[in-house]
Amino acid sequence: MPQYIVQHGDTLSSIAARKLGNALRWPNIAKLNGLTSPNLLFIGQQLALPEAGAIPLKPATKPAATGLSSLAQPNQTQSPATLALARGSLFIVFEQLSEMNGKLIRKVAMIPKDFSLFPANLLGKLGPAEHALALSPASSQFLSTSNKAFGAPSINGKPLLIDIAKAEAAGAQIVTIEQLIADLKRFSAQNPSARAQVDKLIDIIKNVEGEVLIEGKVPGQAVSQLSAAQNAYVRSAEELWKQFTSKQITKAQLEAKLAALERAYGKSKFVGRLGRALTVVGVIFTVKDVAAATQRSLDQKSYKPLAAESIRQVGGWGGAIAGGKAGFALGALFGIETGPGAIVTGALGAVIVGGAAYHGFDLLADQISPN
Repeated sequence: MPQYIVQHGDTLSSIAARKLGNALRWPNIAKLNGLTSPNLLFIGQQLALPEAGAIPLKPATKPAATGLSSLAQPNQTQSPATLALARGSLFIVFEQLSEMNGKLIRKVAMIPKDFSLFPANLLGKLGPAEHALALSPASSQFLSTSNKAFGAPSINGKPLLIDIAKAEAAGAQIVTIEQLIADLKRFSAQNPSARAQVDKLIDIIKNVEGEVLIEGKVPGQAVSQLSAAQNAYVRSAEELWKQFTSKQITKAQLEAKLAALERAYGKSKFVGRLGRALTVVGVIFTVKDVAAATQRSLDQKSYKPLAAESIRQVGGWGGAIAGGKAGFALGALFGIETGPGAIVTGALGAVIVGGAAYHGFDLLADQISPN
């Protein structure tokens, strides 16, 4: 069965047109690969393609070019924005991507109920190099983790996110990549016959795995599960490793594709930071303004219009909330503490202060992107 690796800017329609000769055959690809959301594709994702003679399925809707493969590359043409795209597909998914600074990923066969993680032997005396070389796994006091956003591609299992600060506060010790490589070089100098094996391992650690060791127990409060959005990146990296081990791609291609995957993660996470603000106050956002700003961002291939609108909206609604509190307080001074009178004074405060705040923040936002 033919296979295809998703590139940036791809959609199911464009893949069907290019590889099958008919853009309307995208439902065949979606059904064959079990894609529940045809708009969500990932760079490096492997898709099985139907045979040339397959009968096209009738699409319910045409998939828009809004998958991660397009969003990771802002220079791609996007379809018209709607409120659902702005707050459903885009922001709610992306806000769940983790900030990997100070975090590590460990893959396990089974997630423990209390989320705590134990090494094979808490009293073990192995050096970091001996652990990395798997010389005596049952005697190791270390846990292998990865500082990559997609974890270690060569290891299969359920990924867990570990907070370094919380793990260290509970007594665990971190062996960084630099410290691990230094110990591997020490081991290689003492064991010249293992030099080739050690050099190969160092290369994989630096360019693929991002291996970081944790010595000791990791408490449950330092561990959490990855979101579905981040899990998709983990699986994409694992698929790239499979392609490498089956000689479908070279090591240089593997490293390039993993680097591209990591860059895509970083860009998606940037959108996610904005997405958190939108999700928090989205229920009181001005729908027309946000939709218009989203469309301007897509047309200009820039985040600035949407970022500027978020400043206006957050500032205006924040001012309205503060104004409402001030209005209630003002009403209390005149003995209007409950009933319709309190509502009126609160509403007036919200309108006056909220309006002033919106226009103040509008001036600030215009420095980023005028509306």
